[in-house]
Amino acid sequence: MDKKRRKNNLTYKEMDNAQKTNTLYTVSELINTYDRCGISSKKFQFLKDYGVGYFLKHKFEGLSITIFDVLFEKDLHIEGATSSDFLEMSFLIEGEQIIKIDGISKDLIYESQECYLLYLEHIKGSVSYHKRKRLKEVKVRMSKEFIKRHRLDEEYNILETHSLLKLKENFLKPLCSKTQNILTEILIDKRNGLLKRLFLESKVLELVALKLEDTSKKPKTNHITATDHIVKKLYNIQHLISSDLSKQYSIHDLSRRVGINDFILKKEFKELFGKTIFEYATELRMNRARQLLLHSKKPIYEISELVGYKNSTHFTAAFKKIEGMTPKKYRTKLSSENNLS
Repeated sequence: MDKKRRKNNLTYKEMDNAQKTNTLYTVSELINTYDRCGISSKKFQFLKDYGVGYFLKHKFEGLSITIFDVLFEKDLHIEGATSSDFLEMSFLIEGEQIIKIDGISKDLIYESQECYLLYLEHIKGSVSYHKRKRLKEVKVRMSKEFIKRHRLDEEYNILETHSLLKLKENFLKPLCSKTQNILTEILIDKRNGLLKRLFLESKVLELVALKLEDTSKKPKTNHITATDHIVKKLYNIQHLISSDLSKQYSIHDLSRRVGINDFILKKEFKELFGKTIFEYATELRMNRARQLLLHSKKPIYEISELVGYKNSTHFTAAFKKIEGMTPKKYRTKLSSENNLS
């Protein structure tokens, strides 16, 4: 993946007047702490001189999840080194970071809507944040004990394949819609204690599974022409479609939202995802409709609206074209089969 990078002298010139520190704790204060059922949660508020916002840290059994949401008032430059080895996932929902790692010659620009999975072994480096830019990030760290307990290294050799020493600079990937949906669940969750611990562990494993699944897949095409900038926009469109199936977007609506020409949008979306936007959206709608028909007692007209068809007749026709039967017959058939089993 071609990443835009800044020359070292430009990066450090920009950050000459930045507040330098080796930890975010020196520019924040603890405002809340919660310990229950083996999970420790601490919320830190940034000092007013440095930013408006917070970071929230959950720790338990070899797992650490930190959520950042802050608008910095000053440029911030953090230097440090890891004291132990761990597997790290980061999801940058919004913002920009300049990452400098000893042993890697170029600064890396980590941008909004990107993520990575890395095994870090006693590295030294720095991260710089710019003022007046919001930072919204979810960062997960997994200890070797956590990795061993869940057998994450057995089949996929995760510690080697995702080692920073091996990947060097080629580790940033766009956020896919499934990942964004999981992150949204984490960000809005209100559980505490045991339920919080079980929820977070399950979501972290789900995110790891998506990463490993993505790594093991062979590219669908060898001639994808989209640049990184366009790829991120395509993933944004994928998330936009999947996050609310009750809305139907035209190609023109989508292209206007992300700033891509209609023709390029249709062409690059199909190359990246292997299907047209219409095919992708229809597949999601029908999958959701099947779930609602089987697992709910909602009337057909309501299911029709939930999956983006204002007219239930149009929904019935679309469903029958794919399943070979109407939604009503599909529900009756599956209900009968389940009762017999």
